[in-house]
Amino acid sequence: MLRLIDWIYDLITKNRYLFWFCMLVNVVGVVWGGVVWYGPMLLASPLWAWPFIPDCPEAALWATLAFVWLRFGRAPGWFTAFAAFSSIKYGLWTLFFWAKHWSVAGFTDPEVLMELMLFVSHIGLICEGILLARQITPIPGIQRLGVLAWFVASVAIDYGLGYYPPLTYAVPEAYAFWVAASLTGLLGLGLFLLPQYAHNRVSSQVHV
Repeated sequence: MLRLIDWIYDLITKNRYLFWFCMLVNVVGVVWGGVVWYGPMLLASPLWAWPFIPDCPEAALWATLAFVWLRFGRAPGWFTAFAAFSSIKYGLWTLFFWAKHWSVAGFTDPEVLMELMLFVSHIGLICEGILLARQITPIPGIQRLGVLAWFVASVAIDYGLGYYPPLTYAVPEAYAFWVAASLTGLLGLGLFLLPQYAHNRVSSQVHV
């Protein structure tokens, strides 16, 4: 499985056309998610809360930056870990979100095609996070704490202060909170165990 992950990573990053196509898809997701899904909420929220609101669009943005940084040099281990953590967490959260929604509402909503598109696209976000996770180099404990602290703060701000993502009538706030908190805890544990297995596959060659 690890060899397959590495093969996919090399396939994408060493083919300039495929690489930039994937990055373009990410950018479209960042803009669409930030404007269409989170736009109204951002406009109604204070500026200090903005970094914690558009979870999935930000995850796609961090993943894009991490991939570009890795391809043109060497991304710091903490940032690669941050981007991987973000992509996997919010990708999985979205899958749990829509699974819960469909378990209550079924597939009868007029927007079901958009819902399915979001579900599939977030599987892609998870895959990006897994690809990035294989590129994490060992990082100091203080940096790991910093990465984890950001996501703990995000959960606290989202559900403690009411800046959680827009929910449908079928998804209770408590469910969204427990999924977010559980994923943060599990991925945080993985973050502290990962340096034992992290390896550096980043080539010193810069691809154009």
